Amino acid sequence: MNTINDRRHARIKHTASIKVLTHPEKSYVLEMRDFSDSGLYLQAPENLVKVGDTVEVQTLEMDDAPVLVAKVIRIIKGKGFAVEFDDF
Repeated sequence: MNTINDRRHARIKHTASIKVLTHPEKSYVLEMRDFSDSGLYLQAPENLVKVGDTVEVQTLEMDDAPVLVAKVIRIIKGKGFAVEFDDF
């Protein structure tokens, strides 16, 4: 059984500003709480997305950072949401 603590990749605690593009094309700058090889967790005090939504994420820490497509896989109401990159 997979649980929230039974993960494929180790999480790395790191705070960074992330540009998030939701559909239909609304853009937000959110703080990342942690990340792994397969995804990341974004802090969001309000419900901006729902499970299953596709979003695009891009770090604002480097110029010309790649834009990655991800799927919302978990939401913690009032705290944020987790996304998994499409390649995983």
